[in-house]
Amino acid sequence: MIQLGLGLMGAYCSYSGYVYLRSQMEIEQRQQIYQSLLTQGLLDQKVRLLDPRFRSLRILGRYENPFPEYRPQTLFEFFIMRFIELTHYGRRGGLPVDPKSLKKTLPSAYPDLDLILASRRGEESVKGHPALPPLHNRMSYTWLGQSCGLLQISSLSFLLDPMFQDHLVNKYFGPQRYVSAPIGLNTLMEKTDGAPEFVLVSHDHPDHLDPDAISLIGNSSQWIVPIGLGKYLKDRGVSNVIEMDWWDRLPLTFEKSSDRVTSHYEVVCLPSMHWGGRTLMDSNSRLWCSFMVLRDGKALFYHGGDTGYTSELFRKLGTEFGPVKFAALPIGQYSPQWHQRPRHVSPSESVQIMKDLQCHKMVGVHWGTFVLSSENYLEPARQLRMLARKDNRPNSIIVPQCGRTVVMDTAKMDFDHDEKAAKEGESVVYQ
Repeated sequence: MIQLGLGLMGAYCSYSGYVYLRSQMEIEQRQQIYQSLLTQGLLDQKVRLLDPRFRSLRILGRYENPFPEYRPQTLFEFFIMRFIELTHYGRRGGLPVDPKSLKKTLPSAYPDLDLILASRRGEESVKGHPALPPLHNRMSYTWLGQSCGLLQISSLSFLLDPMFQDHLVNKYFGPQRYVSAPIGLNTLMEKTDGAPEFVLVSHDHPDHLDPDAISLIGNSSQWIVPIGLGKYLKDRGVSNVIEMDWWDRLPLTFEKSSDRVTSHYEVVCLPSMHWGGRTLMDSNSRLWCSFMVLRDGKALFYHGGDTGYTSELFRKLGTEFGPVKFAALPIGQYSPQWHQRPRHVSPSESVQIMKDLQCHKMVGVHWGTFVLSSENYLEPARQLRMLARKDNRPNSIIVPQCGRTVVMDTAKMDFDHDEKAAKEGESVVYQ
């Protein structure tokens, strides 16, 4: 038995070492090709996507990160962290024992269903909302916990990384949600004319994709996912799915009405520095990504999903797509940094991504939902508010309230204008 264990450990170490060396060799080779193309002047605006550094990378049937900043996590590190968590004294994340104290520090709001429904129906005006932007310029975002959000651009709806469950494994074991979803998915669909037109899933981790959401939405929406996740959805009865590789572009098709007649929408699948897998056995068998939503060739929204910080990538995205109107960027699950930094960003790194993307406005997501790391549950929000004050942009760097619908006027968003926030019905409107 000992010999078998040692043999398995040796095989795993050999596999991990080989994958790491192959990844480093590929990164170095891509960098050399990039420098050669740069020297020859072949990376101008017309052919800039020839840049080989940020193409998806697959080794021995599994996806790997092609970024020099990335450090892979081995099973040894995984189990060491689980041991550290088990020996932690007190409640992880500093969560208060009293539910009332938790609710006081992290209050939720109810989504503005009147506004969401009116926008879906292409209505210019909404009762109780006299100062709304015109429908064509109207963009709203409702944070629903973790990286899950409902985005509306004019009358078009996108559900992002759907996660409505109160647990990741089951209700008895594993991480439990400490702030419930502000609305159930079933209720959201009933009150807003059904499923959204599109569902964007950045990767397959349990906190970004809820199995019950798959069943509820089914084929009513067009699912847009990275490579490999399509099979997972099809195994659960969903055939209305499109898989994308990094840098793939997808023109969106839908029933034409109102503003959609003249506007051309497009989703671009983009790299992120993360990893995939729902169990230990399927680690990195499916790709991970971020998404950019464009209208008439201009970047309106960036969905960061989950990522570590890699400066060259995000600067390239800013060069390629910037300026970007609005982004939902992760700000939590970054501690301890020696363990988390290759895969998750801190609030300061998230703000740097915003700057790299030349982004006018961001909301910080991926916090305040599950305890998945060691920082205090309120620390991401506190740090982001501090950074917003430091940059004197309190209405451009936003700590969202779970469930609160925020509304923006895409025609007024610019770097020189930190829009004022005003309560408008159940929403916050930035003017």
